[in-house]
Amino acid sequence: MPTFSSVVCRLARLRRSKALSSKATISSLSAALPNHQSPSEGNVGFSRGLEDEAPFLLFPETRISELANGVRVVTQSSLAARTATVGVWIDAGSRFETPETNGTAHFLEHMIFKGTRRRTARGLEEEIENAGARLNAYTSREQTTYYANVLREDVGLAVDVLADILQNSRFHESAITRERSVILREMEE
Repeated sequence: MPTFSSVVCRLARLRRSKALSSKATISSLSAALPNHQSPSEGNVGFSRGLEDEAPFLLFPETRISELANGVRVVTQSSLAARTATVGVWIDAGSRFETPETNGTAHFLEHMIFKGTRRRTARGLEEEIENAGARLNAYTSREQTTYYANVLREDVGLAVDVLADILQNSRFHESAITRERSVILREMEE
């Protein structure tokens, strides 16, 4: 499964080569989900003029859509793929921190999996493991990313879990104290 950054790099190359119009098609998230119709779908990764460009034809179709709340959704689909990666990229990396908030993005990355109003930390782990999925996160200079690798029939579960941890996480004082120690050890290494 191509990573989000590889999709962005590919789109940038297409834009530079003038093969991709700067006007990306906007549609709803339902265009990315099976068995849903979208009023305005469009291929972003291909153009009629690329038929002779064999390297580009090896890549799956890329769609960019936008939700009513402004969230951009990038999807790639492959009929042969049995798995999917669902991720949320938040423009909240270490670059945006001040001396007073230094380390906050990384700390939140650790804390986000400690339970929500609906799921305990253990319940979250068991639900993901029982689905054969993987839930992870990382912080970079520009972004904090939360993602799940799941079987394609479990995309709904991945979206539900990511939405839950991003909107309903609980930060218990005991978990904060434990995680602070973990992060301080990471910084020493």
